[in-house]
Amino acid sequence: MRAWVIRGTGGVEHLELAEVPDPGPLRAREVRVALRAAALNHLDLFVLQGLPHEYRFPHVVGADGAGVVDAVGPEVQTVRPGDHVMINPGIPDYTCDYCRAGEHSLCRNYGILGEHLPGTIAPYVVVPEQNLAIIPTLPTSLRWAEAAAFSLVTLTAWRMVVTRAQLAAGETVLIWGIGGGVALAALRIAKLKGARVIVTSSSDAKLAEARRHGADATLNHRTQKVSQEVRALTEQRGANVVIDDVGEATWDESLRSLGRGGRLVTCGHDGQRRRVRSDCAPARHR
Repeated sequence: MRAWVIRGTGGVEHLELAEVPDPGPLRAREVRVALRAAALNHLDLFVLQGLPHEYRFPHVVGADGAGVVDAVGPEVQTVRPGDHVMINPGIPDYTCDYCRAGEHSLCRNYGILGEHLPGTIAPYVVVPEQNLAIIPTLPTSLRWAEAAAFSLVTLTAWRMVVTRAQLAAGETVLIWGIGGGVALAALRIAKLKGARVIVTSSSDAKLAEARRHGADATLNHRTQKVSQEVRALTEQRGANVVIDDVGEATWDESLRSLGRGGRLVTCGHDGQRRRVRSDCAPARHR
């Protein structure tokens, strides 16, 4: 089959359309998906630039995707050929102690499609059945492109906002860098949870769009002191939760924006390169 691959790292000169082997025989709970759409994520740029682990070249790129179930292993029960599915690209082994505790993204053998494993910019990809969700059809169906772009950023944001920060109705949350996929997903989730949402960007156009999507207050972090503005907006209490997927450049202001007992969550970081991965840990402000 023909797929988009890299044969080295460093830049787009290593990216090419090439013949790669078809996926092999399916194991008991594996599913082969015929891709209908694949989505680009910032993670794909990090993979292209090079991440600190071994690649098997040619390496098929692409983390996100959606498609039609093409074939299933003998023990698969939750999907069948012909089902329209979206893919969770984070693949644990489902057997380690973290997996048994329900912390799949902390799995000792965790891998991400397109980074550690063959990716989605190909005709087919093979994943465990646990990593598939049937695309909902009622009340409205997602288009292929929407389904393809949904999983990685939304699952990351959900784990940050709901699982780790445990954001509650009526709380105030600060979200850095609106316009990025994780930040946008966090905004929508926070509003669904009934929270008051403050967002930042250096782009007034992105801030205007964030207001259209429900942001209660917007701050241009290039022209405004974020922590001071957050304090002013919360009668000096500070935010209950800060969602920071930027890192070192915003860390100090994130801490200064937190109220007593506040929770700060961040995506996984890998040395000097930021990785979008759905494991994050809360830092509580006392």
